[in-house]
Amino acid sequence: MGFHVDAPGGRLDILHDINLALMPGETLAIIGASGSGKTTLLGLLAGLELPTAGSIQLDGAPLEDLDEDGRAELRRKRVGFVFQSFHLMPSLTARENVMLALEIAGVHAPREPAEAALREVGLDHRLDHYPRQLSGGEQQRVAIARAFAPGPVLLFADEPTGNLDRRTGDQVADLLFRIHRDHGTSLVLVTHDPALAQRCDRTAVITDGRLEMQAEAADPA
Repeated sequence: MGFHVDAPGGRLDILHDINLALMPGETLAIIGASGSGKTTLLGLLAGLELPTAGSIQLDGAPLEDLDEDGRAELRRKRVGFVFQSFHLMPSLTARENVMLALEIAGVHAPREPAEAALREVGLDHRLDHYPRQLSGGEQQRVAIARAFAPGPVLLFADEPTGNLDRRTGDQVADLLFRIHRDHGTSLVLVTHDPALAQRCDRTAVITDGRLEMQAEAADPA
């Protein structure tokens, strides 16, 4: 799989000859320098972009065979996201942020599963708090609850501890991996943190748009 864009100075190749498979329940860390293509690869794997060469299958569905609405529907039902900057709706409470994700996924009675998801991340006492009333770590816990609540088969996490101090980041990482194990969800993690990458089953390094698997897999946490 490859990806390029047309720029004023000619074609700009961003990713080259990517060959990657993720097994059910597996965790994969993608590391690399800024500008190496990590976030672009994550967007391609999630169907937010389409490759300019090759094919991507998400849960058995070739993304290039789906239109934009079809890819969005697949993401709603099968994929969860956790972002560095949380991306919570500021006008919604913690409960309402999770309920919104469930409603988008087609859950018709989202209140109870939203509350259950927030209890799972230790925020049952913050249900009615708005993002501005929560610490960074608490906001990321809401984001994790929102990602897992619809029951995705695959979770993408883009620098999930990047905006947190080390102690809070470690706590959020512990929570992310615990819920991943409890739910059996596959996890693709983009990070600059080698310690976080070592917790994954496998680590891939992007250099100049090319992906190389590390020779030895780290022991999962």
